[in-house]
Amino acid sequence: MSEGLRPGFFTADMIVRKKIGTGNRSLDSLLGGGFENGLMHLFYGDRCLNDDLMRFAVRSQMPAAEGGSGAPVIIIDNANMIKIETLTDIASELGLDPEETMRHIYVSRAFNASQTYDLVVDQIESFFRRIPARTLIVSGLPDLFIREGLTNEGLRQLSHMAAKLKNFTLQRDLITLTSAPLADSKRNLPAGGKTLASSAQVHVKVEERTSYVMYTLAKHPQHPVRSVMWTHAVPTDGTIPLSHFLGGEGEEE
Repeated sequence: MSEGLRPGFFTADMIVRKKIGTGNRSLDSLLGGGFENGLMHLFYGDRCLNDDLMRFAVRSQMPAAEGGSGAPVIIIDNANMIKIETLTDIASELGLDPEETMRHIYVSRAFNASQTYDLVVDQIESFFRRIPARTLIVSGLPDLFIREGLTNEGLRQLSHMAAKLKNFTLQRDLITLTSAPLADSKRNLPAGGKTLASSAQVHVKVEERTSYVMYTLAKHPQHPVRSVMWTHAVPTDGTIPLSHFLGGEGEEE
């Protein structure tokens, strides 16, 4: 044994887990502190989940001393979720320079299923060789496959991508966030086949209501199934305040 290394038995509670806060107190409460390095997190449900993905893309760039990773973010956007005005608003709210923030968010957009497969399977290694990112976001991983009609070959490619993302996340100790719509046949499960669901170690179902968003932790290596609400007020004139996108006080159920 090398000097300083001690053999012995270590329980799960003795392992130091690296986490970064999500920027949403309700989600932090649900996940036990935030998103964890080395795990693939799957969001599924209503489209408002894209706001959580964009919020974290900005939040993670904060210095480590302030709760971020201080590193760039790579986004493979299959869901057409990127809104520049939302990203810059979040950056300003967090005290970050919007232009500098945008320089550290690298986005590749897929327009069909074959492009999604190429970006995830063939291009991702080169992305991370050139960019020292610590966060990977793959929005709407199965979306374009579903839109084009999910065939057996499409399911095989989704399985390959899901396995690739899981292994890549573990090897590089990344925080990986991906998303999917609800399955048509089983509204409590994500679309995209069993391999996508089994590859992601953390599942968060997102349901938007009139005055709140319900987050349900459906799968996690350490935590039980549970739900929290993020309440938000919608003004009578129909304008949604910036705080709607930045998160607020949540109540755990």
